[in-house]
Amino acid sequence: MNSRERKRNRIALLGGTFDPIHLGHLALAEAAYQQLDVDSVWFIPTQLRYYKKGQAATEVYDRVAMLSLALKPYDHMTFSDIELRTRPEENYTVNTLRRLRKEDPDRELFFLIGGDSLEHLRTWRSPEELLQLATFAAAVRDEVDEKRSKVLIRAYQKDFPGSKLVLLKMDPRHISSTEIRHRAAAGESLEGLVPEAVERYIYKNHLYQSQY
Repeated sequence: MNSRERKRNRIALLGGTFDPIHLGHLALAEAAYQQLDVDSVWFIPTQLRYYKKGQAATEVYDRVAMLSLALKPYDHMTFSDIELRTRPEENYTVNTLRRLRKEDPDRELFFLIGGDSLEHLRTWRSPEELLQLATFAAAVRDEVDEKRSKVLIRAYQKDFPGSKLVLLKMDPRHISSTEIRHRAAAGESLEGLVPEAVERYIYKNHLYQSQY
């Protein structure tokens, strides 16, 4: 088997609500593609119905439509509906990774998270199994973030032998989906926050207008 064939079985996964997808998500996916030497990055939207404050979330078909528009220019990025085909109460990350592993036991999986999520991994369902099913790649944006993340990784590797964790280095890019929704509700420009096609879709379909 040549190196290219081996690479085709390396997939990075990025889960989230993507409400909406923004340039920060795309930057993380591109960093993973370049630094992890994966063949593609899969965006996995969740079946979110409500935000934490009880506000209705954007319909799945709108979030998927925005994903499709944002990913269209990238041959190495796509989205998976694996969590849209199952009941929301079953969509723990460990269950998703189990299903993906069952589909192709030889596939090498990388799960992308923000550096701030790294310290909470042990509170996720079945953390020991999680860290065996996939390599968790945490994005770090500066030296302080990197040092803190390395300490956390050593702790995980001590508590869960065989854990697979790596770091991704990224330029600082602080983009909030909540901020984007607020700006859209106010009719403000979303330039520099989301792809142009996504901004057009948001305003054409009057998304987020009734939420704030």
